[in-house]
Amino acid sequence: MDIDGLFHSPEDRIAAFARAQVHLYRQDASLQDYFMRLQMDPFLGPPCSTDDRRRSRQLVNRAIRSADRVSRLNQRRRIKTDVLFCPIPYFERKTENQLLARTLLGLAQTDAKILCLLPGSAPSKAELISLLDASGRKGQVEFIDPAEASNLIELRMWMHLSQMRGRSDFEKVVSILEPHGLSPSREVEGGFEHIAHFVEAWEHLEPSVEFDVLVARCHWHALCSPVCRTARQRGKTIITFQQGVIGHTLDVPLTASKFVAFGDSSANFLAQANDRFFRACEMTAPKVDYVKGGSLFDTIIDLPNQFDSQTLLIVDVPGPQDDFYGVESQSQALIQLADRLLSSDLPSIRVVIRPHPFWTGMDFEACQRVARRYPNRCELSHPAWSLEDDLRRSSAVAGIFSGVLTVASACGLPTYFLQTEQGYTTGDLACFSPRQTLLPDAAFSEISRIMTHRQAYAEAREVALRNGCEYYAGGTNANLDAKFFERLLQIEAGHEPE
Repeated sequence: MDIDGLFHSPEDRIAAFARAQVHLYRQDASLQDYFMRLQMDPFLGPPCSTDDRRRSRQLVNRAIRSADRVSRLNQRRRIKTDVLFCPIPYFERKTENQLLARTLLGLAQTDAKILCLLPGSAPSKAELISLLDASGRKGQVEFIDPAEASNLIELRMWMHLSQMRGRSDFEKVVSILEPHGLSPSREVEGGFEHIAHFVEAWEHLEPSVEFDVLVARCHWHALCSPVCRTARQRGKTIITFQQGVIGHTLDVPLTASKFVAFGDSSANFLAQANDRFFRACEMTAPKVDYVKGGSLFDTIIDLPNQFDSQTLLIVDVPGPQDDFYGVESQSQALIQLADRLLSSDLPSIRVVIRPHPFWTGMDFEACQRVARRYPNRCELSHPAWSLEDDLRRSSAVAGIFSGVLTVASACGLPTYFLQTEQGYTTGDLACFSPRQTLLPDAAFSEISRIMTHRQAYAEAREVALRNGCEYYAGGTNANLDAKFFERLLQIEAGHEPE
């Protein structure tokens, strides 16, 4: 797949991942289920040996025998529903849980009958039931855990089968990619088994489920991917939503018939990437209707002129330890930018460093050094502080490519995407160039200027708002109410909600 002009990474891992996607999808479209896991692999670890693959082939036969036994253990009751709703089966992020609730309630308000695939252990289940009950919609929604076993024997068999399937599919991926010099490392095999657990669960359930429309949070995520494939095979309407800033090629191939994007920028960019993918596979790309919905999970707030706060919010640091995007130099440049601003002749400026919500495994030493050097003017944002809290106390924002930046711009904060020579870029953010995408020296000069001149600050706000409106449809939050979903469920090809 030609990604020139779409993405650039100095590590070349995005290009390698794109090539792997094409080779795998050509051979077997169901291997898309594992793309999420493969994008975490650098294709640089020790490849699997011939003996490893021979052992895997022996496991395949055992997996087939296990599948026969499992299929005879339990026959589920048949379920007929209007809408099958498939969230992503992870619940660590508060904003994602809020989106799940808004989507489910909006769908229920259309009077549709809904089957929601939700793990029994999901912490949000009780809240969802209460929300539906309070809205008089509880009876419209049935929750089912696709991985729920009827007895201990079935549970053990499923676990065994998932393990065997994951290893078998890993073996298949290795055999396809190895001739192209892209053999994944053995380290990712455990992730294949994790994905296979969801695939097996759905394939055991799907013969008993009949639905008219599938609404899935994200077409490439663990449970969503095999569910979307079933819906395509049945010729059903499939509605999915943008996951975040489009940072590499994981979003292709797009398996939805209707895709709710943030705005024109992402819709046009993803359409181009999807077309390139299918051309590389020598296939015809299925038609996709792109619906521009606005911000889906992060909240765009109407912030006033915050020049007097004299605070720069920095995101996207510390850099990821597994640098898939090749942003290590840009992350270092952000820390250097903070240090340079704090040591300049701008005595009133403060810096707040906001790490990614997933703190685990991050190295904060570089950030902490800056905070220790300027204890009264630099701080690390605590996880207890929401994004909205940090935006409300900031005058401007700087980072690399986080969705925090796109939201901050739409909120009216002067926002800067730090670039380095030959550094990471994504065309999804092209609408923020050139005035908001800057090299380090230019970023230092621009931030110094807007922090000292009210008129310059006001002009920068206007630029941010204008570009934020281009990235998010109308510069607003997505309104996922009954009216939105009624139009979305009924629109004809080539049309979209007004």
